[in-house]
Amino acid sequence: MILGIGIDITEIKKIKESIRSQAFQQKVFTPAELKAVDRFKNKAEHLAGKFAAKEAFMKAIGAGIWQEVWFSQIEVLNDEVGKPHIKVHGEAEKRIKESGSEKIHVSISHSGGMAVAVVILEN
Repeated sequence: MILGIGIDITEIKKIKESIRSQAFQQKVFTPAELKAVDRFKNKAEHLAGKFAAKEAFMKAIGAGIWQEVWFSQIEVLNDEVGKPHIKVHGEAEKRIKESGSEKIHVSISHSGGMAVAVVILEN
């Protein structure tokens, strides 16, 4: 059964500008996420996708920064074939457990200067 769904679209240009700031990088992305995009020429495109996935996740659980769920508690990584997956920590992990969600589905795409992500929570 679907417990939550979220979608977000992010301008890659805005992320490209924002990641110039170390403070922004540390506030929004985990060290593992930043390391994972090092191998890509267009780091901003990949980070925009991760940012959109984090926003979509917050919408799927019905919580965000105002409810103590922070970007750094939501980690968007890829498996060996490139499929994205989400790991949660802290308040985000608590919210997932409370929701009864057993599976987090995530899909990310990039086109025309935009990154989009969809997150579905399932039990």
